[in-house]
Amino acid sequence: MNTTLDINRLGLLFKRYFTENKQRELTFWGITTVVFTLMHLAGSREKAISVEMFLYISGFIFAARTFKIFNFTPSGMHYLLIPATHFEKLTTSIILSTFYYFAMILITYIIGTVLGTSLGNLFFDTHNAIQFALLQSATPEFVVNGHAVYNSGPNLLNTFIAFAGIQAVFMLGSIYFKGNAVGKTMLAIIALTIVLGLIELFLLKVTFGTYHINGQMMDISITPEHNLFRSLQTVGTIFKYALIPFFWVVTYFRLTEKEV
Repeated sequence: MNTTLDINRLGLLFKRYFTENKQRELTFWGITTVVFTLMHLAGSREKAISVEMFLYISGFIFAARTFKIFNFTPSGMHYLLIPATHFEKLTTSIILSTFYYFAMILITYIIGTVLGTSLGNLFFDTHNAIQFALLQSATPEFVVNGHAVYNSGPNLLNTFIAFAGIQAVFMLGSIYFKGNAVGKTMLAIIALTIVLGLIELFLLKVTFGTYHINGQMMDISITPEHNLFRSLQTVGTIFKYALIPFFWVVTYFRLTEKEV
């Protein structure tokens, strides 16, 4: 018997989730579709940023509920006694909170955009074109017959990477903190951001010389080579992508520490 990952057990975990949460999922699909429909009743003036904010905020609330079951001892014991490995349970949680949720938002966004724009054109006698701002890059790639043509690939990928990172953080918070995981995780993020910011200022002073506060601006005397910044940018990109699996691994070990 495969004691690490079994597709059949993984399928049963998904079946169990949707069986227990069928009503809630259907309700949320309906709510998100209505939200996106209302956003587009006035046409294509909505900005992708508003959709992204809805994605991120609703997403981390969803992720923070991933291991809420451990807030109650009986339900936590029942979850641990499910005949599946910790790796399978974590894999199910990652797929649901990251890939499934992102796909659900995209589907409801497309449906809501079509419905909202079409209903707006019908009721307000307008002729707004159906545009999917979330799927378009911020700037047009080229112009054809006076119309801008956008590239959807890079923007959507960046949105997903940012979303996956947020989900990974709040999923870890859901199993690390007992009760009010959203608030406690946000406080932890704020505290960590402040600490890292202070460390960054210290490193800037040590590396590039003195700096001072001039009104609301910070002047830093920097005379580095351009290659240094390219290297730092590469390291930063690698670090950004590595954070997501890092939080998943930490969540896994935290899950293995749970006992019946």
